[in-house]
Amino acid sequence: MKRQPVITGLGIVSPIGIGVDKFWEAALAGRSGIGRPTLFDGSKLPAECRIVGEVHDFNPLQWMHAREIKTAARFSQFAVASAKMARADSLLDAAGIPADRIKVAIGTSLNGHIDVAQPNYESFLRGSQISPWAALEFPAHAATSHVAIHAGATGQTTTFATACAAGLDAIGWAAEQITHGNATAVVAGAAEAPLSEFMLRVFQSVGVLSKWQGPPEEASRPFEMWRSGLVLAEGAAAITVESQELARARNAPVYAKILSTASANEGAHLRKVDETGDSVAQAIERALRIADLAPRDIDLICAHGNSMQDYDAAETAGIKRVFGSHAWNMPISSPKSMCGQALAASSAMQVVVGCLSLRDQAVPPTINYETADPQCDLDYVPNTYRTARVRTVLVHSHSLGGAHLAMILGAPD
Repeated sequence: MKRQPVITGLGIVSPIGIGVDKFWEAALAGRSGIGRPTLFDGSKLPAECRIVGEVHDFNPLQWMHAREIKTAARFSQFAVASAKMARADSLLDAAGIPADRIKVAIGTSLNGHIDVAQPNYESFLRGSQISPWAALEFPAHAATSHVAIHAGATGQTTTFATACAAGLDAIGWAAEQITHGNATAVVAGAAEAPLSEFMLRVFQSVGVLSKWQGPPEEASRPFEMWRSGLVLAEGAAAITVESQELARARNAPVYAKILSTASANEGAHLRKVDETGDSVAQAIERALRIADLAPRDIDLICAHGNSMQDYDAAETAGIKRVFGSHAWNMPISSPKSMCGQALAASSAMQVVVGCLSLRDQAVPPTINYETADPQCDLDYVPNTYRTARVRTVLVHSHSLGGAHLAMILGAPD
């Protein structure tokens, strides 16, 4: 018997707030978390490398023991924090679920490269000692392992490294485990901590960073005429997934049903994107078909919207191909306008936004939208949040190499 997967807990660490309440308040207010770097001295970097989305006021001691913090990478610290929030929100730890029936799935793109691998490589070049913890703490699976240890979960752990869509991949996998009875509960999400002088230069070298010359908080401008690139950011988001039957039985809060997940791949280029939106459309159409929904049934799109000229144009084109005239009748919102591009964590954050929109019947704005682009002419909820009837949410994410993931969330019964 197939089971209906539902989301019963949320946790988030973001540039606009740590914890669901602070995050959502800032999101609805259209408050930007983008600014100048404080984690390192960026004064000698090119201008586009001096705009980032940092997480501020994060105290790892609230979430981990001091002895763990000494060795754990920042992305693992973010993952543990968001996962603990999600577990607490869902009352998972008091549910009496056998440890081997709880699974964990975390996505990441750059794992512990910045604060574990890079410093140890520099030590190697100097002829200094390399930390014995480096081999354990910089790999992508480290965050997943830390989350499982803190949850006391002895079921399967898996890690996704599918770039920006890895958060959606992890959550989609979690839903499959519940649907087929392979787990009783899954903690899933994604975490990133990619901010360093070196990594910003890496992203600059491929030409994807925003070239905005005004105030940094205005640099991320999804779908807007003068968008010029993404703003690299950090953060994490996690959710608890379980069956609708279990959630009802234990009176757990239910934010959303996960109705479907689907994907498509352009199979053409690592950097370029097909601006016809064909693969975007394929992923969305498959998600609609699996969920047995018509295009007109979607009330809100939580978009990838990363503020790159071609990516935003492709996403808009794909939406038009699927939804036809309905494309102009539903709100589309991009959290990256406020949080920046936190790579894998961004797609998990989009799911959090979708859940909260379903709960509160409210849509956060796409800020910095001042001049309309003729190619991007849909309703992106410019600058001010909106109340709306939201029963279904489509989340779309786009990864390096042309992968597209679409997930549909439905209001709880």
